[in-house]
Amino acid sequence: MNKLKITLLSFLLLAGCAAAPTTADLTPKQMRQKVQALSAAHALVVALPDGQISVYDGRGLQPMFDALNAGGLKDAYVYDKVTGRASSLLLAYGGAKELHTGMLSQEAIPILEKYNIKYTAAKTVPYILNRSKTGSCPMETLARSLDDAQDAYPKIKQGFENLVNPK
Repeated sequence: MNKLKITLLSFLLLAGCAAAPTTADLTPKQMRQKVQALSAAHALVVALPDGQISVYDGRGLQPMFDALNAGGLKDAYVYDKVTGRASSLLLAYGGAKELHTGMLSQEAIPILEKYNIKYTAAKTVPYILNRSKTGSCPMETLARSLDDAQDAYPKIKQGFENLVNPK
């Protein structure tokens, strides 16, 4: 009997009748759980509506720019380790739908709300600190006066490039 079950299962798999579930088959709740599980090891996790999940690593805004360059964030559920105002403008620029973050700047909240990006945060802080913890993050400072995602994108990109590759 066991041999018959294995043979029948093998036939069904070969015939394509019993395909393994893919991420596209996950419910939104299951997708969020999968993204949050991946978030422990990555700076940014992006789940697109088609079920594709991508992970990005790096410091600062680099993972966000990598995600935008890889195809965008349109209608994505995103986990971002640290989300400041600049990150929230990039999420809006990319068309993200929902965000969960480890740390959220209060300065990012008006942007998320303006662009109807649902959000949750493990921790909320007044602003994102610079790496030496002596003041505001330079990208947070740069983004403070920006509130339109389309206009902000080139300014944030240039500011980040200047920060990473000073002349």
